[in-house]
Amino acid sequence: MSEAVLEVSRLRKGYKNHPVLKDVSFALEAGTSTALVGLAGAGKSTLIRTLAGLEVPDEGSVSLFGSSNEKELCRARRQTGFVLETPFGYENLTVLQNLIHRASLYGRPDMARIKELRKEMRLTERDHVGVKEKLRLLSLGAEKRYSLACALIPKPRLLILDEPLTGIDKENQRFLTDQLIRLREEGVTLLISGQSAAELQTICTRALLLEEGVLRRTVPMEEAVKEETEVAAEEKK
Repeated sequence: MSEAVLEVSRLRKGYKNHPVLKDVSFALEAGTSTALVGLAGAGKSTLIRTLAGLEVPDEGSVSLFGSSNEKELCRARRQTGFVLETPFGYENLTVLQNLIHRASLYGRPDMARIKELRKEMRLTERDHVGVKEKLRLLSLGAEKRYSLACALIPKPRLLILDEPLTGIDKENQRFLTDQLIRLREEGVTLLISGQSAAELQTICTRALLLEEGVLRRTVPMEEAVKEETEVAAEEKK
């Protein structure tokens, strides 16, 4: 059995007596690719923000790479890349300045690594994202590519993404899908949220089905897509 890089146990989180996550438990083994599927309001973003340490759970625990106390979790999160709803950075700084600032959080910025990521994520002049391009002026597609570049700066072993394919055009969807498949093939463990299993089926091999804060089931990706297709067909009748 592969090592568990992420373990979530009986996680609960609510706001003003409104429960958002209800006893959520699951584990990710190293090298796996998993979709977190649920409609808007299912609790996906709250779960990911909790994994990132931006929300404190009311109950339950999170373990990353075997670390569960807060000091160890902080170190473990440095090996984890997060792509959240709101991109990391300062909107009035340029993309390049923001990437340098992000890299500085891990020590002295590696300018070769930043240059490599700008090229890989299409954040160069050739892609209409010049060195003077401010973060607030990016299109949504470019913003998603920038967020992935930020997440990849520390060369993470685990990558957790909140709806990276939602709301963008098909060209950017294809590009990001190809990048995530490449990362999966390189051995990076992936947890990717989305409202549809179908949009993640080429990347992920299994799905966690989250509904109103409850993790209903964990199923193979093919089963999740089939169920989703059948539900859509029934709704059209």
